[in-house]
Amino acid sequence: MAEGDGRARGGRLAGRVALVTGCGRLQGIGRAVALDLAAAGADVAVTDLRVDGVRNVADTSEAEAAIGWRGLPSLVEEVRAMGRRAVALTGDISDEADAGRMVGEAIAALGRVDILVNNAGAPHGSDRGPSWEIPIDAFDAVMRINARGAFLMSRAVIRHLLARRAGGEEIAGRIVNIASGAGKRGVPERAAYCASKFAVVGLTQTLAQELGAMDVTVNAVCPGAIATARAASREKRKAEAGVAFEFIKSAVPRIGTGHDIARAVTFLAEPEASFVTGQSIMVDGGMLML
Repeated sequence: MAEGDGRARGGRLAGRVALVTGCGRLQGIGRAVALDLAAAGADVAVTDLRVDGVRNVADTSEAEAAIGWRGLPSLVEEVRAMGRRAVALTGDISDEADAGRMVGEAIAALGRVDILVNNAGAPHGSDRGPSWEIPIDAFDAVMRINARGAFLMSRAVIRHLLARRAGGEEIAGRIVNIASGAGKRGVPERAAYCASKFAVVGLTQTLAQELGAMDVTVNAVCPGAIATARAASREKRKAEAGVAFEFIKSAVPRIGTGHDIARAVTFLAEPEASFVTGQSIMVDGGMLML
């Protein structure tokens, strides 16, 4: 059992419990989301495939090593320092048994799950390139993690929420999927990634229609260019290959941060967003206006 009851302190999410996937990286969106939800009052279960997260090809993680970042244990310490309860869980979101186990362990440790953030994503690798050259196993791996993983985690949490509702409890469940602008418009040499994120947007809309009358909202946040360890490793590979960095223009002339995404997620998790569902909200500085 994690320590420090977050319900003893204020915040719009006080008394709520969030489960966030893909939290092992220091510069990742998952960590930013977990910390922002905790700042709003939520207790947090954080997960990843391994305690130190999953790395892209050529990701050496110098920044993490420099400060002694240990992945999920370090994040749990950060959340607890804010006066919230926290627990770290590891498992494969694309495996039905693992997904159900992690949700069960979060409930056992923190008493319930009210908010699910499906943030975990497949690492960049051989899935990047012309569609006709992508290995089938690379395509399948991206779809398995990004789409199947979001489905399995959502299914496990939904069953928990509906069981509580059937037992007479008033619920206000929230599911927030991290999709992408590439889930709204295709991008060259990103067939697997785009297909998986389009699937996440479709899953979001379907679940929203199924669950709206049951006090559960389902939305997606679609990041644009965000400064993460994955983005840094991608640009490092481009530089080593002699490929110039391609700056994608947006109305706001800067690259986004994990905090930008986290604030959108927290808004969708808060009571004030109870009439927002089925939406896929772009958070990209106006790069893609749909």
